[in-house]
This record gives sequence, structure tokens and C-alpha cells, in this order.
Amino acid sequence: MTTLSEYYLSQFSAEGTYGLGAIFPGWLAVLILFWMLTLSILVWKAAPKEMDNRFIAVLLVAEGFKAAYMLPSIFPESSDWWWLYEYTVQFRGTLFQTAHIIAILMYFCFPIYFRVNRLSFLYKPSLQRHAWYLPTLLTVMYMVVQVYQQNPLHVVQNLAYIQCDTIGSAPTALVVIGTETALMTDMLQSIGTCEAELWFLLGDGGEFGWAAIALSFLVSIFALFIMRASMKQYASGSNQNASESLTSRSLYIGFLGKVLGTTLFLLMIFVITPMLNPISGVNIFVDQALALLQGPTLQGKLFLYSMMLNGYLVSLPIAFEALMFVHASMKDTVLGIDERLRKTFATAILTGLGAVLFLVGSEAVEGLLPLPGMLGGVLLGATILLIRKPIIGIIDGVSTNILPSAYSDSEIAYLEAYTTAMEDNIVTDQERSMLVTLASSLKIGDDRALEIEMSFNSGQILDEKIADN
Repeated sequence: MTTLSEYYLSQFSAEGTYGLGAIFPGWLAVLILFWMLTLSILVWKAAPKEMDNRFIAVLLVAEGFKAAYMLPSIFPESSDWWWLYEYTVQFRGTLFQTAHIIAILMYFCFPIYFRVNRLSFLYKPSLQRHAWYLPTLLTVMYMVVQVYQQNPLHVVQNLAYIQCDTIGSAPTALVVIGTETALMTDMLQSIGTCEAELWFLLGDGGEFGWAAIALSFLVSIFALFIMRASMKQYASGSNQNASESLTSRSLYIGFLGKVLGTTLFLLMIFVITPMLNPISGVNIFVDQALALLQGPTLQGKLFLYSMMLNGYLVSLPIAFEALMFVHASMKDTVLGIDERLRKTFATAILTGLGAVLFLVGSEAVEGLLPLPGMLGGVLLGATILLIRKPIIGIIDGVSTNILPSAYSDSEIAYLEAYTTAMEDNIVTDQERSMLVTLASSLKIGDDRALEIEMSFNSGQILDEKIADN
């Protein structure tokens, strides 16, 4: 039986691309799922009676389960672990499909919560009261029926482990769902004699998952145009509540990042990765396992690296979209949310850059010098620490443009003064007089000054409640 420690040791070897091919994408999926569930709770608690906050909170949960596609990779996929893997694989099956359908339906609901002149007939409180939960309710009811009826479009019908237990032996098929199919038999014959110890899953059914990705991509483009139109109309003042321009802008950037990331994923999975595939067999996931049997050719390595990149492209665009959704929902509710999100963005970029440099360094040293590949990875990856400050400066500049503050420079100055005055939770008469003078000198009206103070107070209360919970 493959133990968990043996699995992790093998994945952190050079053949396992030092964990970047399975372990890191798996744990990244766990972290993104947890992060998005946490953000969903934060958005909901910030304004539980606001229908648009409820809408974004539910959408974040659906997007989180979409981003969790690689979660099963944190455990071995061998037949010894089928007792666990048959449940975790639902993150690539039923849960993945359910989350996609919910998200697709909710994308169509964006004009209900964010006004677009041509679709203004949808921007009604009567629809807003129900559109945040109906997509989830209808989708869950639909998927329960499909699973109960074992619809092959949504449920895997036949699944088997193709195993090579020892070098030189004949491969075997261990059926765990359904029966052995002709596809499995043909695969056994094509392998012939095992040249290495390995296993991979081969089956049929549940093909709707790929259709869901494509459909979600197309509907995301629709939502992107909706948010672009809403952003322009708010900015031009042609809509009421023109202050919502920043909200629409953040949502638009979130969808734009998600669409661009998904476009790259589809380009990789359907064009670039197949071009690099040295086997061109049953499917690229099976070919990925078979490629490990072959010698480490340049094409084979590029193919395996492209498959590794695809695992990240499933989760990262959704994580960026979530970051922008939270910025849109929380900018006027939680004090400092802009800065917190910018720090998260910068940390993620810096970590990803370090991982890429580590992998590049490992391959370069292993191919050019008679030294351990990991040594080159450590040396090249560590260089990012030496130039950390200029890199952080560049990232901060980009993140500031993507995640702008909800306050102007003068308003930030007033907010800082009010924050200092509220250190003891009391504003004295003398402090109030100074604040009034400061607001006047900064040309901040009384209503806007009160709004800034209320934003600070509500954010402070929310932070306290979250800490208590």
C-alpha cells in the first residue's frame, strides 16, 4: 500500500516536479476554497440585509467549489486509497458540475443587481429578493435527480485503475465502478509490458464537466459585457447612484481577469498541450501518466509542465475574480479592505514567481551542469529575496491600479486624523473642533465627513464581531 509519506516524497522528487505538479495545486485549491468561504461569510456579515451582498456571498461559495478542482491531488490516487478518493474526487465531479451550473445561472442575474440601461426592467427589488438563492436551489434539485437516475452525462458509469505493479509484468485493470469496457481492454493491450510502476484512472461518464467549463466561459463573457456597460453608465452619471462606479469597475476587472485566465486555460488544454503531447492517445490525462514511462525528452517535459500549469489555471483566475468581488462589496464597509487585498495579491504574485524560478533553475542546472537539480532551483528561487523590494514596488503599483482606494487623498488624511482621535473610542470637544477645521481645509463637506466616520465605526464594529466569532 502506498503510504501518504511515500506519495509526498515521490511528488517532491525531480520526477514529481518538486510538488509543483500535484501537491501545491492540491493544497492551493484547499486554501482558495477556505479563503473564498471565509470571504463569503465576511461579505454576508458586512450587510446581511443587502441583497447584492447576499448575491456575491453565494456566488463566492460556488466559485470556491469550482476552484477546488485540484483538491483530490493532496491524497494518492492509487487503488489503495480508493476508500477516500471516491469521495474527494467529487470535487472534480458532482460538486464541480453543481458549482458551475449555479455560477452560470447567477451570471445571468447580474443585471438584476447592477443596473444596465438596456436591461433596466430586470433591476427591481422584487427580483433582487429571490435571485440570490434561486439558482442554488434549482441547481441542487436538478443535480439530486441526475445523480439518483445515474445520468451518464453527469455521473461516471465505468471506472478502473490501470495498474503496473512491477516492471516487466503485464498491466491489470482494477474496476471500482461499473464494468471493464473495451476502452480499458484496448489500453491494457497498448501498454503491453510495464516499463515502470504507475497507475492511472480510466473511465467514461460525467462528460458534462467539460461542457460546463466551456458554457461558463461563454456566459462569463456575457457577464463581462454587462459589467462593462454598467461601469460606463455609472461613471458617466447616466445611472442613479453614480457612486457605484467603483463597485462596477471592480466587478468588471474581476470578470476580465477570470475570462483572460480561462481563455489561457482553454488555449492550453485544447491547443498547446495537445501539440506538445508525445503520445496523442486516449486523453491527455492518461497520456500524462504514460509520458512518465518514456525517456525524459524535451517534448515530454514540456508536455508534463503544460499539464502542471493547467492545474493552476483552473484555480487562480477564480481566486482573482473573488478578490475583485470582495473589493467591490466591502470597499465602503470594512476599513482597510483595499490594503488587505493588495497585500494578498502581492504575496500571491511573489510566491508564484519564486516557484517558477525554482522549477526553471532546477531544470537548467540538471541539464547543463553535473549538479543536483534542486540546488539550481534553490539558488535561482532565492534570488527573488535579493530583489524583493523592487519587485514588491512594481506589484504594489499594479495592485493599486487594479484595487483603487474608495477614498481620495484628502479623505484619507481626514480618515487618519479621525482614526487617531478614536483611539480611546471617544472624540472630545477639542478633537471635534480640530476635525471640523481639518475637513474645511481639505474641502470635505459635512455629509462626506460624517460618511467617512460612519464607515470607520461600522468597520471597527464588524472587525470586533468577526474577532469574537
